[in-house]
Amino acid sequence: MAFIVLEGFSGTGKTTLARGLERRGWVRLRESAHALPDHVPVAERGDTFSDYSLLGATLAYSSTISRMRRDRRLVSEGYLLSDLAYSKMRYELKKSAAYPSMLALCRAALSSPEMRPDLYLLLEAEPETIGDRQARKNNRDRSLTEFLRSRYYAALAEVHSELGEGSVERVHTGSRPSVTMGRVLEALRRRGVDVG
Repeated sequence: MAFIVLEGFSGTGKTTLARGLERRGWVRLRESAHALPDHVPVAERGDTFSDYSLLGATLAYSSTISRMRRDRRLVSEGYLLSDLAYSKMRYELKKSAAYPSMLALCRAALSSPEMRPDLYLLLEAEPETIGDRQARKNNRDRSLTEFLRSRYYAALAEVHSELGEGSVERVHTGSRPSVTMGRVLEALRRRGVDVG
């Protein structure tokens, strides 16, 4: 069965799409930031300790992924590489020292075939759409720093290259979830993924 990852900057529709796939029978793995207590800082407020906490929340899905992917379709809102991209940016800003050790840990985790996604769907949206969605998020989940917005996709591409994770399909998300879901399902079918 399929294990896919939805990647994209905050506000590109990862949670909405994952919920839509969940309604179609997929098992949804929540984004690590949503799985942590509210007092753990994320986005531009993150630091070394929150980077490790975010990675830990993602790695907590290891058992689920390795066992359930045999007979269930899994969709993850972000994954190891998403955590690494944010950690890399915070490392560049000197807000976190976690990136080098996190990179080594993720490399080790992805060396197990059970932990490697079949496909990464890279979600992209217009700045206005992201801005509208960011405005509806709570303060903890907002990514307001221009550096993060402008650097995210390049940092993510660098992490993909560094770890040899090349199975990526780009999907443009819009303001209408039904249209975006249609695009996602078409991208999955193109890649031979049974969408259910």
